[in-house]
Parts: sequence; C-alpha cells; structure tokens
Amino acid sequence: MWSKKHFIIIIAAVAVLFAVSGCKQKTELPALQPAESPNNRITASPNNQNYRTLKAKASLSLPMINSLNIKATVSVEVGKSIMISLQPLLGMEMYRIVCTQEYIIFIDKLTHSYMAEPYKNFTDKNYNLNYDMVEALLCNRFCDPLQEDYNDFTSSCDAETTIYRKQAPNYYVEFLTQNNQIYRTTFASNDGNQYVMADYNSFSKKDGYDFPMAAVCNVRSEKFPLSFNIAFESVEFNADVTISETFPSGYNKLSLETLTQSLFNIK
Repeated sequence: MWSKKHFIIIIAAVAVLFAVSGCKQKTELPALQPAESPNNRITASPNNQNYRTLKAKASLSLPMINSLNIKATVSVEVGKSIMISLQPLLGMEMYRIVCTQEYIIFIDKLTHSYMAEPYKNFTDKNYNLNYDMVEALLCNRFCDPLQEDYNDFTSSCDAETTIYRKQAPNYYVEFLTQNNQIYRTTFASNDGNQYVMADYNSFSKKDGYDFPMAAVCNVRSEKFPLSFNIAFESVEFNADVTISETFPSGYNKLSLETLTQSLFNIK
C-alpha cells in the first residue's frame, strides 16, 4: 500500500542524488598520466553524445523498500534543463522535479507546494554541484562541469578500461569507460567525505546511440546511506520536448529543510 511517507522517500531519493553527503568509503585508483589527445580532452565515443534532446519512460525503485516502484517520464534538453515527472498511480503526475541551469525545482501536486533552491544549497562550499553534473549522471554523458580551478583531464588505461579524471582543488570528476561506453560516473571530494556514483548497464542501441537501459545510483551518508535503481523502459532521442520551469499559481513554498526533515524523520 502506498503512503505519503513512501512518496517522500522517492522524492528525497532523487533529490539526494543531487545532494552529495558524507561518505565513509573511498575508491583507490591507479596513478593517472596526462591524456595524449589534443588539449587533454576526452576522446571516447564523442559522436555518441551529440543528441539535442532525450525523452524516456522509466521506473525508479529503492532496495530498502522492496515493494516500492514508481513510474516516471524524463525529458531532457541537453545543456539546458531536465524534467522528471513522477507518476505513482495510473499514470497521473503527482510530483515533478525540474533542473534548470540555476535551480532545482520540486512540485508537489498533492499538497499544492513547491521548492525552488539553487544548487549551492544542496552541497557545502567544497563541492560545487551544478546542472552539468546532474545531466551527466542521469544521461550517461561526459561533462566538464566547472571551467574554474581545474587541472587538465588525465587518463589511465588497461586492457579493457579507460579512466578519465579531472581534478578540482577539493574534488574530482571521473568516468570509467569500456568499448566507448561510460559504465561508471563519479563525483567525489578528495577526502572521500562527499560521494555520488552511478553504475550503468544493459546498453542498447537506440536511434543510433548506445544508451544504458539501467543504472544503480549510490550516495553514502552517516545519516542516510542511500541507493536506488533506474530502469528505462523506452528512450527516444532528438524528439521535441516541452519542459516547464514554472509552478502553478497559489502553491505554497516548501523549504529544502522541510523536505529533508520529512525524510530523516521517517522511522
């Protein structure tokens, strides 16, 4: 039986993907050498990411709640905005998450409330979350999320895997690739205390693009360790998408603190 608390967990699961928090684990990686490509740019499968839009139907599940599975539709205008419509009952939208270049917007149609917060409010000063990171995680794309304070990309290769990594003063971005496919994306602080990772699988050729039809996302936190799974039922590229960055009039503003308190107070 669905309950309001179950919906809060699902909403918070997607939000926590963006809000990277305390992590106790740290992945040990081999020493990296400067990439040999011009300007040290990532060169794996560049033409696999030249689509302008993505439309998808998906389901979202949390291993911590075995029976919880929620339908969703995803619309992406690459480099601009993302809209995730959560439809837990009979295809009816009850919640919506919109990521713009500046804000993460959450709309709750059940309670006629909304949240609109800048990315900086989801993480601390040492981990500058932004739209490009969110798009990279959801869409299995390379990104160079900050043009400031970065060293060049470095790469390390073995027989099957290439690791691309770019270092900021306090954190790094990392992509693991095989056969020109990104099978893991990581954003982590240098000390390992902030961490989000997506593992991709079940790659399929769709409209000429290789795309993972399933992903497992992990966030570690002392307060709320979290993992959730995304399964894409269908994907379509370069179709027209409509993404609304507004919320209905008369809705009450919901703070980020209210959302997280609702999550953490669940027993």
